[in-house]
Amino acid sequence: MELASRIVSVLLGLVVAVFILWPITIPVGFGQAWWASKQIAAQSEPTPSPRPDAPAEPAAAPSPPSTPFANTAPSETSTQSTPAKPDEGKHALLAAERAEAERIAALNKDAKNQKDATPAAPPTATKLYYRVAVRDAGTLQSGGTTIRLIGITARDADAICKDKKGRNWQCGAAGKSALARLIHTRAVSCELPKSGRPKDFPARCAVAGTDLSTWVVRQGWALPADPAEPALAEAAEAAKKDGAGLWRAGDATLTPEAKAQ
Repeated sequence: MELASRIVSVLLGLVVAVFILWPITIPVGFGQAWWASKQIAAQSEPTPSPRPDAPAEPAAAPSPPSTPFANTAPSETSTQSTPAKPDEGKHALLAAERAEAERIAALNKDAKNQKDATPAAPPTATKLYYRVAVRDAGTLQSGGTTIRLIGITARDADAICKDKKGRNWQCGAAGKSALARLIHTRAVSCELPKSGRPKDFPARCAVAGTDLSTWVVRQGWALPADPAEPALAEAAEAAKKDGAGLWRAGDATLTPEAKAQ
């Protein structure tokens, strides 16, 4: 019993010594250091939400929002959310353009067929006449062929007219001389009749590109036939305004009757 009591006494003494010596044996600040290490460890643990300044992760393909029916009918959800493909509109536009092109091609083909079905008018034959003699302001003579300038009425070569003062003057001879000076020794190109080669016929003639009918009317030596061609009517108005040729008296209709060509 004595030994046991001693052992108990020794153990109690050790316990008392430990409590007494605890502040001395443990270094100052050990508790604060241990608490700080705990806080650092807690902060270093990953958090579920990313930090605001964290770099963005590579964008992944967007997944459709989870719905109660996402697992049961994925095909229906994707069909409703997918927009119409642009190729469908493009194909429709191409089809419309192709149809329009085919329609225009068909119209052009019909017009071409109609044009081919219409016989083209044969070109008008012309002939050059050399050494042409002027019979009057509206008549040419080449060998045995007489050509009357078409679309005009002219005075005979021996026609007499009156001027504004009532005096007579040889208007027919003046018109003949004016036309002869224009032609001089040049060849005259005249349109031939569509059938045959008559010895006396009306024709449209020209010298070096100058239409003789228009020129004679513009110089006042002939009048347009009725109905007058637009070009000849315009030429007659200009001659009347200038008082040229037969218009010296102010009114060419007051002169002797002319012969129609």
